[in-house]
Amino acid sequence: MAEENKKKVRKRRKRKKKEENKIKKKKVAANPIPEKQYYRFKDRLIELSKENKERNLMIFQIGIATGYRTGDIVDLTVAEILDAIEDKQFIIQEKKQFKAWKTYQRKKKDSDPDRKCPKPMDKSIEDNLIDLLEVYIEDKKRSEYAFLSNKCKNKHISSKSYSEILSKVGLSLKLENISGHSMRKTYAHRLYDDNRDLEFVRKNLNHRSIVTTQFYLGLESEAKKEAAKIASRKL
Repeated sequence: MAEENKKKVRKRRKRKKKEENKIKKKKVAANPIPEKQYYRFKDRLIELSKENKERNLMIFQIGIATGYRTGDIVDLTVAEILDAIEDKQFIIQEKKQFKAWKTYQRKKKDSDPDRKCPKPMDKSIEDNLIDLLEVYIEDKKRSEYAFLSNKCKNKHISSKSYSEILSKVGLSLKLENISGHSMRKTYAHRLYDDNRDLEFVRKNLNHRSIVTTQFYLGLESEAKKEAAKIASRKL
Protein backbone atom coordinates (compact mmCIF):
# COMPACT_ATOMS: atom_id res chain seq x y z
CA MET A 1 0.00 0.00 0.00
CA ALA A 2 2.81 2.39 0.93
CA GLU A 3 4.63 1.52 -2.31
CA GLU A 4 1.50 2.30 -4.35
CA ASN A 5 1.18 5.69 -2.66
CA LYS A 6 4.81 6.45 -3.45
CA LYS A 7 4.21 5.60 -7.12
CA LYS A 8 1.18 7.89 -7.21
CA VAL A 9 3.18 10.73 -5.66
CA ARG A 10 5.97 10.23 -8.23
CA LYS A 11 3.45 10.28 -11.08
CA ARG A 12 1.84 13.46 -9.75
CA ARG A 13 5.24 15.14 -9.48
CA LYS A 14 6.18 14.04 -12.96
CA ARG A 15 2.89 15.31 -14.38
CA LYS A 16 3.28 18.64 -12.53
CA LYS A 17 6.82 19.05 -13.85
CA LYS A 18 5.63 18.46 -17.42
CA GLU A 19 2.91 21.08 -17.00
CA GLU A 20 5.42 23.57 -15.60
CA ASN A 21 7.77 22.95 -18.52
CA LYS A 22 4.91 23.54 -20.98
CA ILE A 23 4.20 26.90 -19.36
CA LYS A 24 7.87 27.85 -19.54
CA LYS A 25 8.11 26.87 -23.21
CA LYS A 26 4.97 28.78 -24.16
CA LYS A 27 6.07 32.06 -25.68
CA VAL A 28 4.29 35.26 -24.82
CA ALA A 29 4.12 37.85 -27.60
CA ALA A 30 6.12 40.99 -26.89
CA ASN A 31 4.24 44.24 -26.46
CA PRO A 32 5.29 47.53 -28.04
CA ILE A 33 6.45 50.29 -25.73
CA PRO A 34 3.48 52.65 -25.24
CA GLU A 35 4.13 56.04 -26.86
CA LYS A 36 3.11 57.84 -23.66
CA GLN A 37 5.80 55.91 -21.79
CA TYR A 38 8.47 55.97 -24.51
CA TYR A 39 10.75 58.75 -23.17
CA ARG A 40 10.29 57.56 -19.59
CA PHE A 41 11.26 54.05 -20.73
CA LYS A 42 14.40 55.39 -22.40
CA ASP A 43 15.37 57.36 -19.29
CA ARG A 44 14.81 54.29 -17.12
CA LEU A 45 16.98 52.21 -19.47
CA ILE A 46 19.83 54.67 -18.92
CA GLU A 47 19.31 54.64 -15.15
CA LEU A 48 19.39 50.84 -14.89
CA SER A 49 22.28 50.33 -17.31
CA LYS A 50 25.03 51.71 -15.01
CA GLU A 51 28.37 51.30 -16.83
CA ASN A 52 26.71 50.18 -20.09
CA LYS A 53 24.52 53.23 -20.70
CA GLU A 54 25.94 54.09 -24.13
CA ARG A 55 25.82 50.51 -25.41
CA ASN A 56 22.32 49.73 -24.22
CA LEU A 57 20.89 53.03 -25.42
CA MET A 58 22.52 52.73 -28.85
CA ILE A 59 21.10 49.25 -29.45
CA PHE A 60 17.70 50.55 -28.39
CA GLN A 61 17.87 53.55 -30.74
CA ILE A 62 18.89 51.41 -33.72
CA GLY A 63 16.07 48.94 -32.99
CA ILE A 64 13.43 51.64 -32.72
CA ALA A 65 14.65 53.49 -35.84
CA THR A 66 15.07 50.47 -38.13
CA GLY A 67 12.84 47.64 -36.91
CA TYR A 68 15.65 45.10 -37.18
CA ARG A 69 15.43 42.19 -34.75
CA THR A 70 17.66 42.28 -31.68
CA GLY A 71 19.78 39.39 -32.96
CA ASP A 72 20.55 41.31 -36.15
CA ILE A 73 21.70 44.37 -34.20
CA VAL A 74 23.81 43.04 -31.33
CA ASP A 75 26.46 41.41 -33.54
CA LEU A 76 27.15 44.46 -35.70
CA THR A 77 30.82 45.35 -36.02
CA VAL A 78 32.21 48.88 -35.92
CA ALA A 79 33.09 48.48 -39.63
CA GLU A 80 29.46 47.69 -40.47
CA ILE A 81 28.28 50.77 -38.61
CA LEU A 82 30.87 52.90 -40.42
CA ASP A 83 29.55 51.55 -43.73
CA ALA A 84 26.00 52.36 -42.66
CA ILE A 85 27.01 55.93 -41.81
CA GLU A 86 28.71 56.37 -45.17
CA ASP A 87 25.83 54.84 -47.17
CA LYS A 88 23.11 56.37 -44.94
CA GLN A 89 21.58 52.93 -44.64
CA PHE A 90 22.03 49.58 -42.95
CA ILE A 91 22.10 46.48 -45.16
CA ILE A 92 21.65 43.36 -43.04
CA GLN A 93 20.93 39.73 -43.93
CA GLU A 94 18.17 38.97 -41.43
CA LYS A 95 19.01 35.78 -39.56
CA LYS A 96 15.43 34.64 -39.01
CA GLN A 97 14.51 34.92 -42.69
CA PHE A 98 17.73 33.24 -43.81
CA LYS A 99 17.33 30.41 -41.30
CA ALA A 100 13.74 29.81 -42.49
CA TRP A 101 14.97 29.63 -46.09
CA LYS A 102 17.74 27.16 -45.14
CA THR A 103 15.17 24.97 -43.38
CA TYR A 104 12.96 25.14 -46.46
CA GLN A 105 15.92 24.13 -48.65
CA ARG A 106 16.46 21.03 -46.54
CA LYS A 107 12.80 20.01 -46.64
CA LYS A 108 12.24 21.06 -50.28
CA LYS A 109 8.56 21.88 -49.85
CA ASP A 110 6.64 21.37 -53.10
CA SER A 111 4.05 23.96 -52.05
CA ASP A 112 6.44 26.82 -52.77
CA PRO A 113 8.98 25.67 -55.43
CA ASP A 114 9.99 29.21 -56.44
CA ARG A 115 10.99 30.38 -53.00
CA LYS A 116 14.29 32.25 -53.32
CA CYS A 117 17.03 33.04 -50.86
CA PRO A 118 16.00 36.22 -49.00
CA LYS A 119 17.91 39.33 -49.95
CA PRO A 120 19.63 41.45 -47.28
CA MET A 121 17.23 44.02 -45.85
CA ASP A 122 18.23 47.65 -46.33
CA LYS A 123 17.02 50.38 -43.99
CA SER A 124 17.65 54.06 -44.61
CA ILE A 125 18.79 56.05 -41.59
CA GLU A 126 18.28 59.73 -40.85
CA ASP A 127 20.84 62.31 -39.81
CA ASN A 128 19.85 62.24 -36.14
CA LEU A 129 20.68 58.51 -35.90
CA ILE A 130 23.86 58.98 -37.96
CA ASP A 131 25.04 61.64 -35.48
CA LEU A 132 24.41 59.29 -32.55
CA LEU A 133 26.25 56.44 -34.29
CA GLU A 134 29.27 58.63 -35.06
CA VAL A 135 29.60 59.63 -31.41
CA TYR A 136 29.16 56.03 -30.25
CA ILE A 137 31.87 54.45 -32.43
CA GLU A 138 34.43 57.21 -31.91
CA ASP A 139 37.83 55.70 -30.97
CA LYS A 140 36.57 52.14 -31.51
CA LYS A 141 38.46 49.69 -33.76
CA ARG A 142 36.89 48.69 -37.09
CA SER A 143 37.34 44.97 -36.42
CA GLU A 144 35.66 44.82 -33.02
CA TYR A 145 32.04 44.24 -32.20
CA ALA A 146 30.19 47.48 -31.59
CA PHE A 147 28.21 46.14 -28.61
CA LEU A 148 30.60 44.17 -26.45
CA SER A 149 29.57 41.69 -23.78
CA ASN A 150 30.58 42.25 -20.17
CA LYS A 151 31.01 38.53 -19.52
CA CYS A 152 32.86 37.27 -22.59
CA LYS A 153 35.91 39.14 -23.79
CA ASN A 154 35.83 40.15 -27.47
CA LYS A 155 32.26 38.82 -27.83
CA HIS A 156 29.10 40.82 -28.42
CA ILE A 157 26.23 40.95 -25.95
CA SER A 158 23.71 38.20 -26.71
CA SER A 159 20.19 39.03 -27.84
CA LYS A 160 18.89 37.10 -24.81
CA SER A 161 20.94 39.21 -22.38
CA TYR A 162 19.79 42.43 -24.00
CA SER A 163 16.19 41.26 -23.99
CA GLU A 164 16.47 40.64 -20.25
CA ILE A 165 17.72 44.21 -19.79
CA LEU A 166 14.64 45.62 -21.52
CA SER A 167 12.37 43.26 -19.56
CA LYS A 168 13.76 44.63 -16.29
CA VAL A 169 13.11 48.18 -17.47
CA GLY A 170 9.55 47.20 -18.39
CA LEU A 171 8.94 45.55 -15.02
CA SER A 172 10.27 48.61 -13.17
CA LEU A 173 7.65 50.69 -15.01
CA LYS A 174 4.90 48.06 -14.60
CA LEU A 175 4.79 47.36 -18.34
CA GLU A 176 3.93 43.76 -19.23
CA ASN A 177 5.66 41.53 -21.81
CA ILE A 178 8.49 43.88 -22.70
CA SER A 179 11.49 42.19 -24.32
CA GLY A 180 14.07 42.77 -27.04
CA HIS A 181 11.36 42.24 -29.63
CA SER A 182 9.44 45.21 -28.23
CA MET A 183 11.74 47.50 -30.23
CA ARG A 184 10.55 45.95 -33.51
CA LYS A 185 6.94 45.96 -32.30
CA THR A 186 7.22 49.67 -31.43
CA TYR A 187 8.67 50.38 -34.88
CA ALA A 188 5.80 48.49 -36.57
CA HIS A 189 3.08 50.25 -34.57
CA ARG A 190 4.61 53.66 -35.27
CA LEU A 191 4.55 52.99 -39.01
CA TYR A 192 0.96 51.77 -38.91
CA ASP A 193 -0.32 54.53 -36.62
CA ASP A 194 1.18 57.16 -38.92
CA ASN A 195 -0.55 56.16 -42.17
CA ARG A 196 -2.68 53.02 -41.61
CA ASP A 197 -1.04 51.43 -44.67
CA LEU A 198 -0.63 47.69 -44.04
CA GLU A 199 1.34 47.08 -47.23
CA PHE A 200 3.82 49.79 -46.25
CA VAL A 201 4.30 48.14 -42.84
CA ARG A 202 4.57 44.66 -44.41
CA LYS A 203 7.39 45.75 -46.72
CA ASN A 204 9.32 47.44 -43.95
CA LEU A 205 9.03 44.40 -41.69
CA ASN A 206 9.98 42.11 -44.59
CA HIS A 207 6.92 39.90 -44.01
CA ARG A 208 6.01 37.52 -46.82
CA SER A 209 2.28 37.88 -46.16
CA ILE A 210 0.08 40.82 -45.22
CA VAL A 211 -1.89 38.42 -42.99
CA THR A 212 1.28 38.00 -40.92
CA THR A 213 1.49 41.78 -40.59
CA GLN A 214 -2.15 42.02 -39.48
CA PHE A 215 -1.56 39.37 -36.83
CA TYR A 216 1.73 40.99 -35.81
CA LEU A 217 0.01 44.33 -35.18
CA GLY A 218 -2.80 42.64 -33.26
CA LEU A 219 -5.43 43.94 -35.67
CA GLU A 220 -7.49 40.75 -35.47
CA SER A 221 -7.92 41.21 -31.72
CA GLU A 222 -8.82 44.87 -32.20
CA ALA A 223 -11.41 43.93 -34.83
CA LYS A 224 -13.04 41.39 -32.51
CA LYS A 225 -13.23 43.90 -29.67
CA GLU A 226 -14.71 46.55 -31.97
CA ALA A 227 -17.26 44.05 -33.31
CA ALA A 228 -18.30 43.20 -29.74
CA LYS A 229 -18.82 46.90 -28.95
CA ILE A 230 -20.92 47.48 -32.07
CA ALA A 231 -23.05 44.37 -31.53
CA SER A 232 -23.66 45.22 -27.87
CA ARG A 233 -24.91 48.79 -28.37
CA LYS A 234 -28.60 47.89 -28.61
CA LEU A 235 -28.94 44.97 -26.24
